[in-house]
Amino acid sequence: MALAWRVGLVLCVLLVADCAGGPSSTATMTDGTPTTILTTAPIPTDNSTPTNETPTTGDPAYGTEFVSVSKLENGSRAETWPDNKTARFENLSEPRKEVFRDALDGRVTFGPDEENPFAFSDSDRPELVRYEGEWYFVRVAIV
Repeated sequence: MALAWRVGLVLCVLLVADCAGGPSSTATMTDGTPTTILTTAPIPTDNSTPTNETPTTGDPAYGTEFVSVSKLENGSRAETWPDNKTARFENLSEPRKEVFRDALDGRVTFGPDEENPFAFSDSDRPELVRYEGEWYFVRVAIV
């Protein structure tokens, strides 16, 4: 049984080595079974040096807020939301209406020095908005 287990292990190593696509060498087990052993990692062909650093240009500054809007597929879920967290679009302030409309087209970003009408820290901001007969969830994320 131990031999069958070793053969299975060798086959797994062969499979992994073959999938890795790297250079390999052949060795022979003590029982005469040939096996392939991966000896080195693949070498990059673009002559660049790999780095673990991520680029910082374009990264949002600490305190940046993102507003996004997504349609609630099951409108009946709105009934379970507290009344102070829901609003009708026509009852929103003009700045909130503008941000909501912009967020329908894509995420809206506010830098740390800009004022967000749906501010992350605003406990009174609506989370659900009724717009043109549909409920929308207003998500605010912060970095």
